[in-house]
Amino acid sequence: MKMIKPAILGTLMVPAVMFAAGTVNAEENTATMEATYLTETPAGTFHSDALTGNQVKSSVEDDEDIGTITDLVIDEDGQINAVVVGVGGFLGMGEKNVAIEWDSLELTKDEDGENYVITVNASEDALEAAEEYNRHTDNTDK
Repeated sequence: MKMIKPAILGTLMVPAVMFAAGTVNAEENTATMEATYLTETPAGTFHSDALTGNQVKSSVEDDEDIGTITDLVIDEDGQINAVVVGVGGFLGMGEKNVAIEWDSLELTKDEDGENYVITVNASEDALEAAEEYNRHTDNTDK
Protein backbone atom coordinates (compact mmCIF):
# COMPACT_ATOMS: atom_id res chain seq x y z
CA MET A 1 0.00 0.00 0.00
CA LYS A 2 2.81 2.39 0.75
CA MET A 3 4.05 2.12 -2.85
CA ILE A 4 0.65 2.97 -4.30
CA LYS A 5 0.43 6.29 -2.46
CA PRO A 6 3.61 7.79 -3.99
CA ALA A 7 2.57 6.50 -7.44
CA ILE A 8 -0.86 8.14 -7.14
CA LEU A 9 0.67 11.42 -5.92
CA GLY A 10 3.19 11.34 -8.76
CA THR A 11 0.41 10.78 -11.31
CA LEU A 12 -1.54 13.74 -9.92
CA MET A 13 1.52 16.00 -9.86
CA VAL A 14 2.47 15.55 -13.55
CA PRO A 15 -0.69 17.22 -14.97
CA ALA A 16 -0.44 20.02 -12.39
CA VAL A 17 3.17 20.76 -13.37
CA MET A 18 2.30 20.59 -17.09
CA PHE A 19 -0.63 23.00 -16.58
CA ALA A 20 1.59 25.47 -14.70
CA ALA A 21 4.26 25.30 -17.42
CA GLY A 22 1.63 25.87 -20.12
CA THR A 23 0.31 28.92 -18.30
CA VAL A 24 3.78 30.46 -18.10
CA ASN A 25 4.42 29.79 -21.81
CA ALA A 26 1.07 31.35 -22.80
CA GLU A 27 1.91 34.53 -20.88
CA GLU A 28 5.37 34.71 -22.45
CA ASN A 29 3.97 34.27 -25.99
CA THR A 30 1.59 37.24 -25.74
CA ALA A 31 4.34 39.49 -24.43
CA THR A 32 6.66 38.68 -27.34
CA MET A 33 4.23 39.04 -30.26
CA GLU A 34 6.10 40.21 -33.33
CA ALA A 35 5.09 43.23 -35.39
CA THR A 36 3.27 42.82 -38.69
CA TYR A 37 3.87 45.01 -41.74
CA LEU A 38 2.00 46.38 -44.74
CA THR A 39 3.40 46.65 -48.24
CA GLU A 40 0.53 48.69 -49.68
CA THR A 41 -2.50 50.68 -48.56
CA PRO A 42 -5.40 48.35 -47.68
CA ALA A 43 -8.73 48.86 -49.46
CA GLY A 44 -11.05 51.28 -47.69
CA THR A 45 -8.24 53.17 -45.94
CA PHE A 46 -6.39 56.41 -46.62
CA HIS A 47 -3.44 58.39 -45.34
CA SER A 48 -3.86 61.40 -43.06
CA ASP A 49 -2.44 63.71 -45.72
CA ALA A 50 -5.49 62.87 -47.86
CA LEU A 51 -7.39 65.05 -45.36
CA THR A 52 -4.97 67.57 -43.87
CA GLY A 53 -4.60 70.66 -45.99
CA ASN A 54 -7.92 70.02 -47.77
CA GLN A 55 -10.73 72.53 -47.78
CA VAL A 56 -13.94 71.76 -45.92
CA LYS A 57 -16.99 72.71 -47.92
CA SER A 58 -20.39 73.79 -46.61
CA SER A 59 -23.31 71.67 -47.82
CA VAL A 60 -25.69 74.50 -46.79
CA GLU A 61 -23.77 77.20 -48.73
CA ASP A 62 -23.50 75.65 -52.21
CA ASP A 63 -20.27 73.80 -51.42
CA GLU A 64 -18.36 76.99 -50.58
CA ASP A 65 -14.96 76.50 -48.92
CA ILE A 66 -15.34 77.35 -45.24
CA GLY A 67 -12.05 76.21 -43.73
CA THR A 68 -8.94 74.06 -44.05
CA ILE A 69 -8.23 70.81 -42.19
CA THR A 70 -5.11 71.40 -40.12
CA ASP A 71 -5.05 68.31 -37.88
CA LEU A 72 -6.81 65.08 -36.91
CA VAL A 73 -7.91 64.02 -33.42
CA ILE A 74 -7.30 60.26 -33.10
CA ASP A 75 -8.25 58.07 -30.14
CA GLU A 76 -6.11 55.33 -28.59
CA ASP A 77 -7.84 52.72 -30.78
CA GLY A 78 -6.70 54.55 -33.91
CA GLN A 79 -10.14 55.91 -34.83
CA ILE A 80 -10.51 59.50 -36.04
CA ASN A 81 -12.71 61.38 -33.54
CA ALA A 82 -12.60 64.80 -35.18
CA VAL A 83 -10.87 66.99 -37.72
CA VAL A 84 -9.45 70.34 -36.69
CA VAL A 85 -10.42 73.05 -39.16
CA GLY A 86 -8.87 76.51 -39.40
CA VAL A 87 -11.68 79.03 -39.99
CA GLY A 88 -11.98 82.77 -40.35
CA GLY A 89 -9.16 85.20 -40.65
CA PHE A 90 -7.25 86.26 -43.71
CA LEU A 91 -3.95 84.77 -44.90
CA GLY A 92 -3.61 82.90 -41.61
CA MET A 93 -4.15 86.01 -39.47
CA GLY A 94 -7.06 85.85 -37.04
CA GLU A 95 -7.79 82.23 -37.89
CA LYS A 96 -9.08 79.94 -35.15
CA ASN A 97 -9.29 76.16 -34.93
CA VAL A 98 -12.61 74.37 -34.59
CA ALA A 99 -12.84 70.60 -34.07
CA ILE A 100 -15.64 69.01 -36.08
CA GLU A 101 -16.65 65.51 -35.03
CA TRP A 102 -15.83 62.86 -37.61
CA ASP A 103 -19.46 61.67 -37.85
CA SER A 104 -20.51 65.21 -38.88
CA LEU A 105 -18.42 65.07 -42.06
CA GLU A 106 -19.21 63.55 -45.42
CA LEU A 107 -16.33 62.27 -47.54
CA THR A 108 -16.78 61.75 -51.26
CA LYS A 109 -14.35 61.47 -54.15
CA ASP A 110 -13.88 64.20 -56.76
CA GLU A 111 -14.70 63.64 -60.45
CA ASP A 112 -11.28 62.05 -61.05
CA GLY A 113 -11.79 59.68 -58.12
CA GLU A 114 -8.40 60.71 -56.77
CA ASN A 115 -9.02 63.26 -54.01
CA TYR A 116 -11.51 63.51 -51.18
CA VAL A 117 -14.13 66.22 -51.04
CA ILE A 118 -15.02 66.93 -47.41
CA THR A 119 -18.36 68.56 -46.62
CA VAL A 120 -20.12 69.49 -43.40
CA ASN A 121 -23.71 70.52 -42.80
CA ALA A 122 -22.77 73.92 -41.37
CA SER A 123 -22.22 77.43 -42.62
CA GLU A 124 -19.02 79.44 -42.41
CA ASP A 125 -20.75 81.70 -39.87
CA ALA A 126 -21.62 78.66 -37.74
CA LEU A 127 -17.98 77.51 -37.71
CA GLU A 128 -16.73 81.00 -36.90
CA ALA A 129 -19.24 81.17 -34.02
CA ALA A 130 -18.26 77.71 -32.70
CA GLU A 131 -16.08 77.44 -29.62
CA GLU A 132 -12.37 77.33 -30.42
CA TYR A 133 -10.60 73.99 -30.11
CA ASN A 134 -7.69 74.08 -27.68
CA ARG A 135 -5.27 71.28 -28.46
CA HIS A 136 -3.19 71.89 -25.35
CA THR A 137 -5.96 71.38 -22.81
CA ASP A 138 -4.96 68.76 -20.23
CA ASN A 139 -7.17 65.67 -20.64
CA THR A 140 -7.29 64.13 -17.17
CA ASP A 141 -10.32 61.91 -17.82
CA LYS A 142 -8.14 58.94 -18.85
